[in-house]
Amino acid sequence: MTQPLPEPDPQNFRIDREGKWFHEGHLIAREALVKLFADKGLKRDGQGRYWLQSPYEKYAVEVEDVPFVVTDYEISEGQFILTTNLGEEVKVTPDNPLELRTYPAAKEKIPYIHIREGLYARMGRAVYYELVMKYGKTLAVGGTDYQLAEDKHES
Repeated sequence: MTQPLPEPDPQNFRIDREGKWFHEGHLIAREALVKLFADKGLKRDGQGRYWLQSPYEKYAVEVEDVPFVVTDYEISEGQFILTTNLGEEVKVTPDNPLELRTYPAAKEKIPYIHIREGLYARMGRAVYYELVMKYGKTLAVGGTDYQLAEDKHES
């Protein structure tokens, strides 16, 4: 019989809106450690709370917006592939769709993508503006249209 995890430790983990990780106010500079946390331990529960979880411990994580930021993209062979600030590549698919959301630091809706298990990435400003400048409000790839920007006539 497995033992339930103890209540979350009140450690101070935080992910800022640029996807940078902090512990007790200090930047976690070791990218390998951040990747390990993000890949293996970061969870989001049904109430939208984020947790860093290991088999024996559970820590609450404050996330300003979403844990990941899209920093690059590739359009190749009918696929739209986004790369996060931690180097994770995600294909835009029905399981990992783009959705327009209001970014708290901006007045416009921008694309977010589902990464896995309730975790999302926000399209970074440079990637967003590059895509909109090149392709307009809608990007057509492999027979699928992806909405990049809100039509100002929509409410």
